[in-house]
Amino acid sequence: MANESTGPKLREDDPIKVLFDMASYWATIWGLIALCLWLEHQVLNRLDIESSSVQMAVLLVSTPAIFLVTVTRIERNPKARLILERARYVVILVAAALLGAYLHANHKDTSYEAALRDGAVLSCARIAACKEAARDYANTR
Repeated sequence: MANESTGPKLREDDPIKVLFDMASYWATIWGLIALCLWLEHQVLNRLDIESSSVQMAVLLVSTPAIFLVTVTRIERNPKARLILERARYVVILVAAALLGAYLHANHKDTSYEAALRDGAVLSCARIAACKEAARDYANTR
């Protein structure tokens, strides 16, 4: 009884489960491709290959080859397949965290409260006693 989940049970054909499986699958594939590209780029930089056209040619040829070899090895090894199945959840969590950080960084608050807060900050910056009180408040938090 203690191990039972309190959440709703998802059926195999549930649209939410299907959407999550597809999103996690494709996010994992693109994450693996990005990892391959990054690793190859690091290797090329260590080899002091500075020509961008040579780097691009090497990346365009070797990345698909490395990706296909990796996927083939994962398909053959049951333990690697299990690790990849579990890694899909981590990939989705990382993608969600990155999306949240991006949206937070680029959020433009146009509410009345935000304008009021900005006006108060600008006004306080012009009054020496207000700046001092704000500094004291910040230092005691």
